Amino acid sequence: MRRSERHHALLDVLRARAERPVSVPRLAERFAVGTRTIERDLAALQAAGVPIYAEPGRRGGYAIRRDYSLPPLAFTLAEAAAVTAGLSVMMGSPFAEEAQQAMDKVLGAMPPERRQRARVLAGRVAAQAPEQPTADAISQVVRDVIEDRRVVELEYRAHDTEKSTRRAVEPLGLITVRGGWILVGWCRLRDAVRGFRTDRILSIRATGEISPERSPDPLAADLARWDFRGLDR
Repeated sequence: MRRSERHHALLDVLRARAERPVSVPRLAERFAVGTRTIERDLAALQAAGVPIYAEPGRRGGYAIRRDYSLPPLAFTLAEAAAVTAGLSVMMGSPFAEEAQQAMDKVLGAMPPERRQRARVLAGRVAAQAPEQPTADAISQVVRDVIEDRRVVELEYRAHDTEKSTRRAVEPLGLITVRGGWILVGWCRLRDAVRGFRTDRILSIRATGEISPERSPDPLAADLARWDFRGLDR
């Protein structure tokens, strides 16, 4: 994450937790950087005029002035809980970091009293975590190629063998099944649609080749056989 992106994300975190300060170590853990980096980021935001202040004490930390926020979102309590609960499902996916940032933005733009109630309600909705999280390096490539449709070369270990195979795959989409995340693509080795659990991808490399258009859409045809619900349905 670039410094400017981290600054925006820091603001979202502080807005989402405006009712209580956040410690520097906790922020450092959240963004996977050192405490000195967070302190420099906070100082830079303060120098830019952002009303961030320090709360002393054992439970102290940094907070942002409550009136420094986005216009409140017009979510009902149930809608806000649905959004936050839905985003929590993405926490085990290759889009986990983006899901957390989106949740911070949603909560940060809500009035404080509704924000807390939405947190409580969303906390009563649970999603099964994946058995094995997807490695960060794999997640980054998967996120990129899902968006720009670049062909990937990957090494994959199937569930029923310890042997791995190398494949050239045209990415089609990402689905979740029984707590696991699956990269669906047109496998050139098998000349058919195949699914690759992201936690079993040993290595992956994006090529410069853009996936060709296939008609009919192989992903839609494959998903039609199952009871999947996409975000556009």
